[in-house]
Amino acid sequence: MTASPVPAPPRWLPAAIPFAGDWNAFVTALYAVFTRDFKGTWPRFRDRPVWHDRRVLADGDGMEEGFWHLVQKDQWVWNPCTRRKEKQRLPEFERAGRLPWARPIIEHNEETVILVWDFDEVTKHGPAVRTYVWLKEHHYVVILERQQREKGDVFQLITSFFVDHEGKREDLESRYERRKQ
Repeated sequence: MTASPVPAPPRWLPAAIPFAGDWNAFVTALYAVFTRDFKGTWPRFRDRPVWHDRRVLADGDGMEEGFWHLVQKDQWVWNPCTRRKEKQRLPEFERAGRLPWARPIIEHNEETVILVWDFDEVTKHGPAVRTYVWLKEHHYVVILERQQREKGDVFQLITSFFVDHEGKREDLESRYERRKQ
C-alpha cells in the first residue's frame, strides 16, 4: 500500500523554520515569530481574542510559558540520582519549527482543509472544553480553551504540535469522532 501524496500547503501557510544546529539562534528566531503573532497583536478565534500563558518561570530564560508550550514537549527522562523517570519539557524540533503556522491556522479555521471541534476533557484544573484546530493533511494541530475573564471571554492558547506518529493521529481522529455536537 502506498501513502497518498500530501497536498500542497495552503497559500496562507508560511514556511516552517528549520533547525540548523544552533539551539540559541533557533529559539531567538522562534521567539521573534511568537512575539509578532501572539504578543504584538492577538489573533482572533470565534470573535474572541486568543491569549497565551504569560507566566515567566525561573528556568524560562525570560520567555513566557505560552511560548515554551509551542516548542517543547513533555518527555519522560531517567534521573540517575532519584533512580526513576521524571517528566521534563524538552525541545521538539518538528513542533518548534512549525510555530509560524499557529496563528495562520487559528485565523483560517473556517477553511475546508482545517477540522475544528470542541471536546470535553479533564485537565489538572478540572473539566474543560478544549477546541482543536487541525490542519490534518499537514499534521499540525492547535489546541485552545475558552475561558471567562474579567474583561470578557477569551480563548487561551494551550499548545500546538506536529502530529508525528500514527498513534497521535488516531487519537485526534477518535476525539473528532467523539466531539461535542
